[in-house]
Amino acid sequence: MTDLTTLRASLDSGEHVFADTLAFIAEHYAYQPQAFSNGGVENAAGQNEGSCKTLGLALLEGLTDREALLAFGEHYRDVQATPEGHDHGNIRALIAYGLAGVKFEALPLSRKA
Repeated sequence: MTDLTTLRASLDSGEHVFADTLAFIAEHYAYQPQAFSNGGVENAAGQNEGSCKTLGLALLEGLTDREALLAFGEHYRDVQATPEGHDHGNIRALIAYGLAGVKFEALPLSRKA
């Protein structure tokens, strides 16, 4: 994917896969692990790095709550299929609290020059 507009189009397709989110981030951003909280879920630096990267992207680029959820691809679809489940804690917290519930010590992503 070449830019944020292309990523957003992929998110809206209903077929977006999480690996594409991570590949987009790797191509366009420098990553530094950071501790973060997401609703009631606490994540140490280096823990749940896929969530750290995805939520960092959402905050840095102003994604909507819906776009942030869709960026988790098949993992979000799994959570939708099992609303009473206990897996994917960061996705479930994002559903409950939105991006307003995500707090980083420092943003984990910066745009590559």
